[in-house]
Amino acid sequence: MNLMIKSEKNDLFCLAHTLEGHNSAIYSIAICKEFIYSASADKQIARWNIKTGEIDNFSIKVEAVPYTIKTIPKYNLLIIGLTNGKVYVIDILEKKEITCLNGHSAAIFSIESNLESEQLYIGDKEGGLSAWSIVTWEKLFSFDLNCGKIRDLKYIPNQHLLLLAKYNGDIGIYETNFFNEIKTFEAHTNGVSALCFDETKQRVISGGKDAHITSFDLEGNKIQSVPAHNYVVYGIDRFNAKLSLSCSRDGSIKIWNAEFSKVLQKIEYKNIGHKHSVNQMIVINAEYFASCSDDRKIKIYKLK
Repeated sequence: MNLMIKSEKNDLFCLAHTLEGHNSAIYSIAICKEFIYSASADKQIARWNIKTGEIDNFSIKVEAVPYTIKTIPKYNLLIIGLTNGKVYVIDILEKKEITCLNGHSAAIFSIESNLESEQLYIGDKEGGLSAWSIVTWEKLFSFDLNCGKIRDLKYIPNQHLLLLAKYNGDIGIYETNFFNEIKTFEAHTNGVSALCFDETKQRVISGGKDAHITSFDLEGNKIQSVPAHNYVVYGIDRFNAKLSLSCSRDGSIKIWNAEFSKVLQKIEYKNIGHKHSVNQMIVINAEYFASCSDDRKIKIYKLK
């Protein structure tokens, strides 16, 4: 762990911690209480203290590369999706496996939870989508959507809607009571890779393989599309009511205004950023967000 507080004078965010310990690319990170969990191509799941940046003795070795992880803090659960299609459910407090969900044969790319209905959603490389009960771990449904990989899933609270990022370029909207498709619309020319939802303006915001960030209303009408990065956009998120975030395979993180229309800060290797592809970001709290990269590092950034 390297501790540093570093930034340029007019930057919004400074670098608080650089976390090092994995032996290969880090594909996914998740937050549960005071810890960051990380999943790496070294087939290890590690845990880090957010405040100190120190790695602790929590470690899970898995049999295949974990592409994505998800925490459910309400139940102290860690969900691990592997390239062989298996999904492990781990009790964080007991440090033991609860179950293994065997509903997929292709690599798992996306996991999302819906605590209103106590459901877990899983998307895979071949366009397979499944839903599971978080209470019983019974499979509720599964679809083969034939849309290429489902790169991201986003549940919209209070509306019982699930957004799907499809690698055929479409965004799908499904209701989660009976799992009917509400609407599908074309969003990006070469695949949708990231999603977020602006609850205030009721906008679907997507990042694509075409390196654009595009926003739509819930009817699929395009509101805005901006060239955001040099390569595929791997993550987008809202940091707060005034700031938004994006990250990319081009190795950069960008801080935007709320509408993703103006870049306020670019974080890259020559300043306080990553050397290679930035695979995911996650907002920790009102002051911090974290990112992970092919450079085997996790970085934690602090709002000044």
